[in-house]
Amino acid sequence: MKLLRNAFSKTVALAGILLLSGATFSASAADDLANVLSKLDAASATFKSAQADVNWDNVQTAPIEETDKQVGTVVFERNNGQTRMALHITTFNGKPVPKEMVYAGGLFKLYEPLQKQMQVFKAGANSNQINSMLTVGFGGSGKDLQKSWTVTYVSTEQVEGKQAAKLELTPLDPGMKNNFPKLWLWINMENGIALKQQRFDTTGNYNIVTYRNIRLNGSVPSNAFEIKTAPGTNIVNR
Repeated sequence: MKLLRNAFSKTVALAGILLLSGATFSASAADDLANVLSKLDAASATFKSAQADVNWDNVQTAPIEETDKQVGTVVFERNNGQTRMALHITTFNGKPVPKEMVYAGGLFKLYEPLQKQMQVFKAGANSNQINSMLTVGFGGSGKDLQKSWTVTYVSTEQVEGKQAAKLELTPLDPGMKNNFPKLWLWINMENGIALKQQRFDTTGNYNIVTYRNIRLNGSVPSNAFEIKTAPGTNIVNR
């Protein structure tokens, strides 16, 4: 009986330790998340623009894992609560393949000079979804983030030599969730700006976007969000 009582006491003590450890971990994660959201709030208050070099990797996981690598530059600008974005791709898997993607004024434009084609999409009812995607880590506050996503603190990691908080985001909007059920976001804890994003689709494929040489609130060229097409370009309105 004495042996049974001792074993029972040890079991109860171990359970208590595990419960306390779990409570401590949960409190710590909540504190870490609150710290990151506060950093995003502070960054949002002064955010006007960001320019960066970008590496965009598209990873197909099945049936055979393949990775396509794109390199270019990106510009974000916020004015009167609206965000504009211009992505300029210069190479695809190491070869010169120019491509321009611009979102401004409710229109998304994809220009592929080698195909002599520009596709134009109207955001329409999806404008809020697009804006919530564009502002993730670039001007969106912690409060804004929680309006559109379920936000979970994951860990602290080193990204590009900087301390970054890794967050997992799950869309609250069902339509967005059907396209991107999960997003990982790495926030630079020095300035509250994204260093990396990883977006997953419903099939398990994903893309990883890494931002380098980030310049905040600098002068943005007046034509940064304009696309100059070559003569003979086919314009396709979607």
